[in-house]
Amino acid sequence: MVKSADIRTVAKDRWHGATSQQGAYATEFALIFPIFFLVFYGVLSFGLIFTTQQSLTLAVEEGARASLRYYLPSAAGSGFMAQMQGRLAHGCEVAKLRAAWLGEVGGGTITPTCTASIKGPCVKADGTMDTASSCTTTLGAASAGSSVACGYRQEEMCFATLNVSYAYSANPLVPSLPGTFLVIPDVLSATARVALDPGALQLGSSGGGA
Repeated sequence: MVKSADIRTVAKDRWHGATSQQGAYATEFALIFPIFFLVFYGVLSFGLIFTTQQSLTLAVEEGARASLRYYLPSAAGSGFMAQMQGRLAHGCEVAKLRAAWLGEVGGGTITPTCTASIKGPCVKADGTMDTASSCTTTLGAASAGSSVACGYRQEEMCFATLNVSYAYSANPLVPSLPGTFLVIPDVLSATARVALDPGALQLGSSGGGA
């Protein structure tokens, strides 16, 4: 016959065993949780970095396509170079608009920036096209000082290049963890390049935009 004292001893031993086991689980969780958290946060951080890069790529491509469709009304510019500047400005405007959500999600303190240029054959002093050399005009450059010309032949073509960048480390979509292995890039950027049709660079007869 089992005595009550023996029953109490067995119950006490089981309770101590369960308590010890729970303590072991808590210790294991405390040791493993930081590792799993770092892995999860790393996947999340790099996933958002790739998302940002893809968004910049799509934005700059959309801006480049918009620059192809844009033209100035006849009253807004005085010639070929005004059309070039108008296309660059419109392309950057569209690209920054498409990528504006990055600044909003990141806090709004930093927004994407855009630079643009058109590269093509130079114009000689006599006004003819020099296909042996190339010149570049950038967004915001004075039209009178530019010397880029565009033609229809392969060697006379002009190319518009747009670049959109975002200072990711200064305004990340999720905060970085100090003292960890996570590496956050300072700047993310994307570039698109399109060939311009010189015929489309002529002044339009009505308002532009795309």
